[in-house]
Amino acid sequence: MAVDDRRAARAVRTPPSVVVRCAGDTAVLRDLRAGLEEEGVPVRVEDGGSGDAVALAFGAAQASSLDVGIGVAAGGAVCVHHAKRPPDSPALTGTARDARLLGHNAARLVTGIPVKTS
Repeated sequence: MAVDDRRAARAVRTPPSVVVRCAGDTAVLRDLRAGLEEEGVPVRVEDGGSGDAVALAFGAAQASSLDVGIGVAAGGAVCVHHAKRPPDSPALTGTARDARLLGHNAARLVTGIPVKTS
């Protein structure tokens, strides 16, 4: 690999972040971002298209360089997934009301700190 090839590859890399895929209410994103940012973990939001929260979260976890993803379904369900878990076994689930706490706990999965219960 030539030096120029490596520089080009580095230029297209994205910084490490938790990926959020949203197919539902984007108002939930504000609370999710707040929870993640309060824990000091960067976040990248992508359009999720359609699907349930678990499938969106698993896809987001696969796309995240930190192996943690969040899915927001059209019905308001929110799911946190880790890339090393089975696709149908999310780490955490909740509703739009729990979004900030789920953001905190997604960040804590990345950093290895125990999750918050309330």
